[in-house]
Amino acid sequence: MRDRQTGSVWTHLDGKAISGPLQGVRLRMVPMPQMSWGEWKALHPKTVVLSSDTLFQDRYRPVRIGVFNRQEAQFGDARLPANTLVVGVEVEGQFKAYPLAELQRAGGVVNDTLAGRPIVALYDPEANSGLAYSRQLDGATLDFSNASAEGFLPQDKQTGSTWDRQGRGTTGPLAGKALAFVPSFISEWYGWSGYHPQTTIFYAPPAP
Repeated sequence: MRDRQTGSVWTHLDGKAISGPLQGVRLRMVPMPQMSWGEWKALHPKTVVLSSDTLFQDRYRPVRIGVFNRQEAQFGDARLPANTLVVGVEVEGQFKAYPLAELQRAGGVVNDTLAGRPIVALYDPEANSGLAYSRQLDGATLDFSNASAEGFLPQDKQTGSTWDRQGRGTTGPLAGKALAFVPSFISEWYGWSGYHPQTTIFYAPPAP
């Protein structure tokens, strides 16, 4: 990516300027949850919609996410298949990949610590949405689990409050509170490991 104002070149995965007048600057990452249009519209009834009818249609191309591509397989490393989908998480310069299959095996809610900071990785398989948040709230560290036997309903052990996949308290004493977003997004392994070769990988513990 190149910005029109300064001509600086930016990486698309982590938003860093790698050349030009803004070299070394990094864009702020915002959470990007995946959800159905109906759910988004209910949450944000005044939302606007990006039209695909633009002057750049000749630059659009079909993308097959999570499907093997010989060109993509040359990047990253061989610890996972190149197109494995992971939630990539970054905390203070440390990186960890949470494969979606491992998150689902763990119930969609994983308490972890990265760079000394307690985090929770969330994955809702129905929406195919995964993000990470800080487990620290108002001076306390929360522990989460999935309270639903068949769906996705994060709940903290300390207060019994339930949370949505955007890290917002929905019921209980912490309703209305919000967990701090930790830089994270779903990526294919070849891209995540190519940018972050030092990344570690989460594996769900075996079932008892």
